[in-house]
Amino acid sequence: MDRYWSHVVNCSSCNGAYKGLNALKVALQVFSVAAVAMVAAAKQGIISVAARNTLAVAAVLCFVGSKWLSHFVYKCFHYHAYNHAFV
Repeated sequence: MDRYWSHVVNCSSCNGAYKGLNALKVALQVFSVAAVAMVAAAKQGIISVAARNTLAVAAVLCFVGSKWLSHFVYKCFHYHAYNHAFV
């Protein structure tokens, strides 16, 4: 069952939430790539080891958060599984 075309497109609240969450997902992906690029491009003495490790961990967390958010958006706004056994 496709919830997106039957409801989300027509509901201004859901459509706004959908667009906002997708923008957040893209922002997390951009920050993740930018953090990895900064760690890779920085010379050894410019960034401290703690800052380098913090950026690397932040990049991984942003990537994981983006993937989780992608799954959440799909589950909430596109497809909702229906199990007849739980009814």
